[in-house]
Amino acid sequence: MTKRKVKTADAALAMTRQPVGDGLENVVAGLGTDRDKRSYSVWADPRILTRHELENMYRGSWLAKKIVNAVADDMTREWLHVAFDGEELGTAIEQAEKRFALKRKINEALKWSRLYGGAVIIIGTRDKNLSKPLDVKSIRKGDLRYLHVVDRWRLSPAGSLNRDLESPNFGMPDSYVLAESTVHVHHTRVLRFNGEKLPYFAWLRNAMWDDSVLQHVMDSLMNCDTTTQAIATMMFESNVDVVKSEGLADVLARKDGEAVLTKRFQVAALLKSFNRMLLLDGTESYEKKQNSFANLDKVIQQFMIDVSGAADIPMTRLFGTSATGMNATGDNDVRNYYDMVSAKQEAELRPQLEYLYEVLVRSELGHMPEDFRFDFNPLWQLSETEQATVEKTRAERDQVYLNAGVVTEALVARELKERGTYRNMTDDDIELVEELSKPMDENGEVGKAPSAKPPEGGEGGDDDEQVAGVAQG
Repeated sequence: MTKRKVKTADAALAMTRQPVGDGLENVVAGLGTDRDKRSYSVWADPRILTRHELENMYRGSWLAKKIVNAVADDMTREWLHVAFDGEELGTAIEQAEKRFALKRKINEALKWSRLYGGAVIIIGTRDKNLSKPLDVKSIRKGDLRYLHVVDRWRLSPAGSLNRDLESPNFGMPDSYVLAESTVHVHHTRVLRFNGEKLPYFAWLRNAMWDDSVLQHVMDSLMNCDTTTQAIATMMFESNVDVVKSEGLADVLARKDGEAVLTKRFQVAALLKSFNRMLLLDGTESYEKKQNSFANLDKVIQQFMIDVSGAADIPMTRLFGTSATGMNATGDNDVRNYYDMVSAKQEAELRPQLEYLYEVLVRSELGHMPEDFRFDFNPLWQLSETEQATVEKTRAERDQVYLNAGVVTEALVARELKERGTYRNMTDDDIELVEELSKPMDENGEVGKAPSAKPPEGGEGGDDDEQVAGVAQG
């Protein structure tokens, strides 16, 4: 018979200890070991929303639709300001924007990219061969024919990815193919709008498209919608009458029992009201049960906050609710949100618009002005009182600099036109200011400096003779 070995407590614990992770571990408390239930939590692959589910969410949930539309609408709401020399040229560009519905199509492309994870605008020119690269510099007047918005499910990447490190299209598909046909479209004829950015390998698994903005807010959105519906369902059972009747089962067992029972309590319900009494049999009892709705507003507000944070949209914009708390106006939340939208405009929208406007302007004017530029109009709009205060401050500043000779009247006029202070101000008005600000001579002629006065004796007078005599002497 072998002798049994007795182990110490430390040795026994050392043998049973199985480290689960590289974080905090405590063998006695069971933290970080296989006895810690928390150590079994892992981040699994998310359930990817299908196109059908995304469309159902967009059509069936106003909250999902607003998460998709709000940022896209705000990115294009105030649009942009195009500026370059020549009033007539600016009018032509504005008409071209309306003719091609530029603002509407940019807005549509942004919405579908946010909903599906990607969308494109196909640039159609006089050259109908879409598979050929588009040379923007060679576009002539009238070449642009159409702009079509297509979401990612109607367009698939074709061929291989661009591996040229010096190419602006590095790492992206060289061409695309339309789902409804076999038409191939070169990437230079496509403006690509992306959704929520994915890591590279997840992007490859997702057919080289990004995520929908609803993907990562799915759980928060579902919780909020479920809570709202549950509270609405409670309204149907906010007041429940309970009547206990002896021999109810025996009555229902009869052939006409259901009809007798229904008639009995229909009459009782008809007689019951605030001003009437409820008649019951001696063997029956009545009680009323009511649901409590206390603090339900706080419960649903927490789910609203969760959705707002997941969507990165303030509650004042997403739910239309006013800010809570002492002296809270919500202005800071809205300003921070507008800063985020402005950042998206610069990072995501400007590169696409710079390419598109070069095509549009060349097609409309036949050339690209060297001083062409555009800026996004500010999202935060001042009230009339605030705007008047700002204009008054600017006018006082301009007056100080004018008196000091730092700026000219023409420069101030150009700034007024650039800021849109006077909407009817034209380049002709600025030229008139420049003309009137030029110096005038004694005869009132513009553009000539005042001439020096001759000596009192007149030209060739006695003074000149005296000077000549002294020189000779």
